[in-house]
Parts: sequence; C-alpha cells; structure tokens
Amino acid sequence: MEHQRQARLKGSNGPLAWLADPVVAVPDSARPMLHATVLSAPSVVIMAAVSGLSVCIAAAIRTGQIGFWIFTVLELIVLAMRLQVVRQVRRDDRDGRLPSIEPSMLLSIAWCTLQGLSAAAIALTGDLVLTAIATAFTLGLIAPICARNYAVPRLATLMVMLCDLPFKIGLALSGEPLLWLLLPMTVPLFVGVRALLGNFGRMLALSLEAAERNRYLAGHDPLTGLVNRHGLDETLGQMADTPQCPLVLMCIDLDRFKPVNDRYGHAAGDSVLVEVAARLRHVTPDTAFIARLGGDEFMVAVRDLSTDAARKLAERVHHALSTRRYRIDGDVAAPVGASIGYACFPEDAATLDALRRRADAALYASKREGRLYRYDDSLAQINDAA
Repeated sequence: MEHQRQARLKGSNGPLAWLADPVVAVPDSARPMLHATVLSAPSVVIMAAVSGLSVCIAAAIRTGQIGFWIFTVLELIVLAMRLQVVRQVRRDDRDGRLPSIEPSMLLSIAWCTLQGLSAAAIALTGDLVLTAIATAFTLGLIAPICARNYAVPRLATLMVMLCDLPFKIGLALSGEPLLWLLLPMTVPLFVGVRALLGNFGRMLALSLEAAERNRYLAGHDPLTGLVNRHGLDETLGQMADTPQCPLVLMCIDLDRFKPVNDRYGHAAGDSVLVEVAARLRHVTPDTAFIARLGGDEFMVAVRDLSTDAARKLAERVHHALSTRRYRIDGDVAAPVGASIGYACFPEDAATLDALRRRADAALYASKREGRLYRYDDSLAQINDAA
C-alpha cells in the first residue's frame, strides 16, 4: 500500500491554525494527512506560475506600464520561494520528518493576493482584451483552488476571495457604473463556494470516519475490544524502533475453557473471554499492551520492567485469571484457569522476534510443568529447533 503523505501544523493557535482547521469533526490521527493536502506539488506550483507570468507579461507588453513588469518580478520571486519550500518538504520526507505546512500556506496566500492585484490593475487599464484574459484566468482559478484545498475550507475560501474580490473592485473602478453590480454579486459566489466546500467537508468527514472505523476493526478483536494479532504485530514493530528498552512478553492460554464452550455454548465462552479481558485490564499497568490472538490465547507486553517486576506481574496476572471462577449463567461458575509463559528482553532474547518465540516456548513449558513459567536455557534447544 502506498504510504500516505503527512504534514504538521507547528502552532495550535493563531490565524494560520484557524485557516488550517478542517471545520468538520475528523479523528486526530487523520489531521496530518489533511494538513499534507496544503503542500503544493511542484507541477502545480510551476503551472500556476506560468499562467500568472503569461498574464503579467502580456499586460506589460500590451500596455507598456512598468507596474506589470513589477508584477512579473514578484511572480518570479514567489515562484522561487515556493520551489524552495517544495525542496524543503522533500528533504523532510527523505529524513523522516513531518514537513510544516505554514510556509506553503503563506506562499499560497501571497500568490493568490498577487493574482488578485494584477487582475485589478488590468481591469483599471480599461483594455477589453486584457480584461477578457484576466477574467478567464481568474474564473479558472476558483475550481482548482476548491478542489486542492477542500480539506481546509477556510483557507480555500480566503484564496478564492483574494483572487476574485480585488479583480471585481478593479472592474468597478474602471469607469463603467454598471460594473459596480459585480460587488454585490460576490456574496452569492462566496456562499456557493462555502456550500461546495461544506459538501466536500461532509463527504470527507464520513470517509475519514469509515476509514478510522475500518482501521480500528482491522486491529482489534470485536468481542473483547483488545487488539488482535494484526494490531499486535503493528505495535511490536513500533517497539522494535527502541530495542534498548526492557520488555516483558507474556503468552497466556486459558485452561479448561473448551469444556465451557462444549457444555454451555459459545455465548458462555464469549462471556468468559470478555471477563478475562476485563481482569487483564484491571491487573496490568496502564502502559501494558494487551492482545487477544484468537480463541483462548492472549498476550501481554509491558515495557520498562525489571525481571523481578516482570515475575511479580506475571504472578498477579496468573492469580487474577485462575483463583476466581467465571460466572456465566446465574449460579453457574466455570473453573477456568490460565497457563502463562513469559520472557524478558534483553535478558532472555536479543530480538523481539526471538522474544515472541521464547515466550511461546515458555507457555508450552508452563502447561507441562506448572501454570507459570519464565523462559530459561533448558528450553533453548526446543526453541531453536522450532
């Protein structure tokens, strides 16, 4: 799957933060992806600059006014700055940093302001040919601006206003009284733009909500609410980024669980699994990572524990799961227990993959020799063969 580009907003307050807000409710995890839509692609920057330069140069040649050459120089300056930001974004992506969107936002605002002012200057010349060109160019900007920036509707609306409103003011001041009607006509235009962006925003919110729900379901067990095997693999993969951090991994298998399913039905078995998950949440630290691997198999991962603290935690977990019966139907209580095997990193394994294998080997040893077992060298030959 293609990696989804992400970006960040440095500050959570201020005008730029307000402009970058998606307005609709979106998950916090999705905001970096939304912010990335503000980043300008090189092709977009270049094509926008070519279009703006063409209009300014045409006006400068046709009218001979120095002001349009000044607009041309400003267009080139903004282009150079936007390309520099594009290069910085690429460096950030290459180095694994989230690029900041503030420079892209400011330069997009600056570019739209430049287009609005140059179009207004063209309108004030009274040249019908140049005015027709400026009109076509300005109207042609509205749809791409809305399409590219729909995730940040306030910014999109501001950019449209900066392109459109100065041009209409210039037309109104060009000497034709009837053109003053363009100013009140601006109101329905912006209402329509906001309505369009609002529709996009609602679609965005629904799609992000569905994506977040699917992401949650893909990584969690729907019965217990614990993460599943996929979520476990993802989290342990993230833990591998800090391999020096101590980690204890417990493999848990329920004892006498199958007779509960056989005698009382799967609904009774499900209630036991839900209660096991609740007991694990209660007895483990808040920082613990708890997973249901499938069936009656669970796993607990806890960071920053010494081997002695890991042993005590394993004993508490075993006690919580095995000493009290599980009430399943009125007065019926099932004597379900648990076998637990665990291993400690880095004492028992040099890698997280080895740690998982050795915790699993300790689980099988716990079923043979006792209900709680830590990996030791006596299991090395069996584990290495596996």
